[in-house]
Amino acid sequence: MITNILKKKSPNPWPTFLRYKGFNAGRSPLPFSRAQVTGPGLTPFILMVLVLFTVPVFLFPLPARALMRSGSVRSYIQHGGYMLRTARGTVEGLHADTPFIPASTIKLVTSLAALDILGPDYRFETRFYLDTAGNLIIQGDGDPMLTSEEIATIAGELAQKGIARVNDLILDNSAFALERDVDGSEHSERPYDAMIGPTAVNFNAMPIRVHPDGRIDSGEEQTPVLPMMKRIGKLFPPGLYRVNVGAFATEGNLSNESRYTKELFEALLRKQGIKVNGITRLKKHPGKPLLILVHKSDTVRNIVRECLKFSNNFIANELFIACARKRYGLPLTWFKAQRTFNFFIHRTFHPSPGMITMVEGSGLSRKNRITPRMMLKVLDKFSPYADLLPIKHNLFIKSGTLDGVYCYGGYFIHHGYTAPFVIMLNQKTNTRDQILTILKARFNTTHTPNPVTEKMLLKATSGM
Repeated sequence: MITNILKKKSPNPWPTFLRYKGFNAGRSPLPFSRAQVTGPGLTPFILMVLVLFTVPVFLFPLPARALMRSGSVRSYIQHGGYMLRTARGTVEGLHADTPFIPASTIKLVTSLAALDILGPDYRFETRFYLDTAGNLIIQGDGDPMLTSEEIATIAGELAQKGIARVNDLILDNSAFALERDVDGSEHSERPYDAMIGPTAVNFNAMPIRVHPDGRIDSGEEQTPVLPMMKRIGKLFPPGLYRVNVGAFATEGNLSNESRYTKELFEALLRKQGIKVNGITRLKKHPGKPLLILVHKSDTVRNIVRECLKFSNNFIANELFIACARKRYGLPLTWFKAQRTFNFFIHRTFHPSPGMITMVEGSGLSRKNRITPRMMLKVLDKFSPYADLLPIKHNLFIKSGTLDGVYCYGGYFIHHGYTAPFVIMLNQKTNTRDQILTILKARFNTTHTPNPVTEKMLLKATSGM
């Protein structure tokens, strides 16, 4: 009997793009209440202060008002450009046709393609087989959300089927045949440098806690203590970490990524009382084993939300690779994915030469290029999914940051009109917030609320 398991929402409490070192997760101080700054004897004083400091605002021109002139943005741009569509539908900008390094704002293109090619309701599948020798075969599909919580659910389902023992775990990674690591990766221990894979777990990022007395255990409740944690944890001083497992020396004939999958599955299967002997990597499962379980991921729409919320490079490139499946079939490669995106971009936008170049989907690569005009077209198409973007400055906005790269792409709302904007800076000085302030003031967003957008903002914020 085949069982389909749908993803149960259990978000990882740590942002997966960060490396934690001696980090004490705590809330910021509560905002002050009106009672803390006002009282029976303070009201006249506050009124007097308001009169004294408000009147000059209207009598004398402020620098901020001067900056709102159309040419003021230029003073913050040494090498970059911007573009926006006004409430009247007209377009304005600077260096709109110059290609710039987009960093993580390229995830907007990746997300749009995934929603279009795979579909918002598409779910990745990880299949589990038993062969005649009693081996458990895990056939990966590139599910980017195969986390400890999901694997615990899988282990529970296998136990309920009466499976008490498996000889070997066999990883079927034949869905991918990647020619190289992610372009732009520095192979550092930081999670955003992690490699993708068809059976990768926990974004190939391992949570480790090193105690002052030298003890090493898991950095999160849902992930059990693994042998790899103890080996890698010895390299770090006391603190809380999330590290790219591929950045460390390997043991035996398994890559660290495959060993992580092996150890996590073994630990969670054993927690359910299932005995496991060992592991074998296999290009493709042999013969005709018995299919016993199909695990389905969350929908692409929700995966895109997580990808954009945490700017998760691992998720972005799993989506980038997956888009090639329908057009070119298995095994998936970077070349097939690049050709798929090239076809999607030309079919959707009909760009002029040089408007966009994509070699991967996360923004790590400095070979990625896109013009502000092209990014504005992407935002026009992405507008039905604006609520999937993270909230910053009370706007739906995606940021992109590398050394010397500072970008924004998002939406202003003006009298009910969604106005996309792009800020792309490839310069030493990060002035994107100053530029955003000028453009935001130009649209007067704080004084013209849109009920529909406010509802979307409230819904998006409540889920964070």
